[in-house]
Amino acid sequence: MSISFQVISQTTDHHLNAERSILLDLKLQLGSPPSIQSWNSSSSPCDWPEITCAPLYKSVIGISLHSKNITRKIPATLCHLLHNLKSLDLSNNYIPGGFPDILNCSKLEYLVLSHNYFTGPIPPDIHQLSSLQYLDITANHFFGDIPADVVQLQELRYLSLVRNEFNGTWPVEVGNLSNLEHLAMAYNHRLVPSTIPKELFGALNKFKFLWMRDMNLMGRIPESFNNLSSLEHVDLSFNNLNGSIPRGELPSKLGSNLSSVDLSDNRLSGPIPVGISSWVTIEEFKASNNMFSGNIPVA
Repeated sequence: MSISFQVISQTTDHHLNAERSILLDLKLQLGSPPSIQSWNSSSSPCDWPEITCAPLYKSVIGISLHSKNITRKIPATLCHLLHNLKSLDLSNNYIPGGFPDILNCSKLEYLVLSHNYFTGPIPPDIHQLSSLQYLDITANHFFGDIPADVVQLQELRYLSLVRNEFNGTWPVEVGNLSNLEHLAMAYNHRLVPSTIPKELFGALNKFKFLWMRDMNLMGRIPESFNNLSSLEHVDLSFNNLNGSIPRGELPSKLGSNLSSVDLSDNRLSGPIPVGISSWVTIEEFKASNNMFSGNIPVA
């Protein structure tokens, strides 16, 4: 038993030394920013604040470089060398260039690129990150289509594409992401005008948060919207939606968990459904700057 433990310990030390060399090279390629000066050759990377290691084998599984004043591109070698990486946070920096070359991070579950200077298209083979559960690319300069390959990320629970420069289409099949709980696509008004397809809400049984403000939506809110029984927050404001609010089962089924609804600044018309007054969890309902008629429902 002791021999076996010694072999494991030696293997772990060798592996960790190799990963330390990789991270020190990463530090160098990022211009040795003062914010990560604690990275050095005399300490274990598992002791560095920005690094998370697996508890047993001490392999690097997480890198958090949030707000580190990084201004250089992420080197393409990162995931070629850190095979066990599960979490990568590069948010709130000044990182330029295209989507990082990290598609071979096959174990990556958490990826945050928000608030940087990334530009260009989302790679069409993003589906290679098949373990991804959390993806946030908010506030960058990505453009083109939101690729259909996104909907192949079947483990996704959180997807935020807010405030980019997308000027193409977005995949309606996102409704097939059965594990999705949070979808934020707001402030992408350069997208090609589109309706909300009924398929969008097909399999979203766990869906809690929908933010589609100012993304060039038109047409009616589909009746399938009523199927989102777990929904807590919905914002469809500042679009060109028309027609009436879907009635169907909306008051009893959809309203069972809703706390916030914003339909303001559209072209919706007709009466506000009376059943809305029975939403016991509602805290905020906004519907200004539309063309509604009739009375406001009273609880």
